[in-house]
Amino acid sequence: MDVKLVVLISILAVACFTDLRQQKVYNWLTFPAMALGFVFNTAAHSWPGLGISLAGLVVGGLVFFPAFWMEGMGAGDIKLMAAVGAFMGWKFALNAAVDTAIIGGILAVVFLLIKGELRNTLKRMVRIIFPDRSLRGNSEVNAYSYALPYAVVISLGTVAARFFPSFIALP
Repeated sequence: MDVKLVVLISILAVACFTDLRQQKVYNWLTFPAMALGFVFNTAAHSWPGLGISLAGLVVGGLVFFPAFWMEGMGAGDIKLMAAVGAFMGWKFALNAAVDTAIIGGILAVVFLLIKGELRNTLKRMVRIIFPDRSLRGNSEVNAYSYALPYAVVISLGTVAARFFPSFIALP
């Protein structure tokens, strides 16, 4: 295993710890992680490495931005995914995001089944997709009370993208 991957996995481990303990992924972790990704790739590949990191940062940061915009994910999670992209490049970031989304969906369903909230959540999703004005203001459960620590999911998706075949084939 190379040093870059060990450093990235260490960063992801710290992010998991803080997300599980304080429900936050901190800037003091994500911004230096992004910078380290640039340093590793630039040192290994010179100017093209800088481009690899920049493209990875952008793709990693934008791929989950719609979820952040709809308040389904925190800004720290977006920055963590951007750091993964800065370390590994845009193709890897895209594959890690797909793996993360699949793992996150599976974990969310399992989590909601355990909490007994799957039915209520599905009802709320139907209301979001097909709004019924007569039901406005009827919120049964605060969505944030069942939030997944997404740094854990991003970490699992990143490890899956590195060690298992990709779900999507990129040239």
